Amino acid sequence: MKHPFVLLFAVASFVAVNDYEGKMLEEKTGASLEELAKGLRALICTFGAKGSVIYAGGERHEIPSVRAEAVVDPTGCGDAYRAGLLYGISHGWDWPSTGRLGAVMGALKIAQRGAQNHSASRADIEARFKRAFGHSPWK
Repeated sequence: MKHPFVLLFAVASFVAVNDYEGKMLEEKTGASLEELAKGLRALICTFGAKGSVIYAGGERHEIPSVRAEAVVDPTGCGDAYRAGLLYGISHGWDWPSTGRLGAVMGALKIAQRGAQNHSASRADIEARFKRAFGHSPWK
């Protein structure tokens, strides 16, 4: 029987993990995240306040974190980051912009208590993106 990770990577297009999960994948498969990404459209690994890395199309995109206005509760930050990823992917954005939106969403989330109690308008998110990265990905 094939290892469950081999089966996962046979059907997945994208894989998003945090640093702990990424290390576990590497240990269990014997392959680096970069190697695992070769069979995917993208593999994303988050490192909390240290940012994230997106492996896609044979490239490695280093995504910086966004400074949070307050650090209140990290519960749900990974989900918020992934929401940014899904938005960028579904709108055809490039990987750096997609990852940066994820970073903005994580920074917005960590400033609020609770897993999904935060909200922001698109104008707020765009303004936060512009402050962090000097431009808007919305054209």
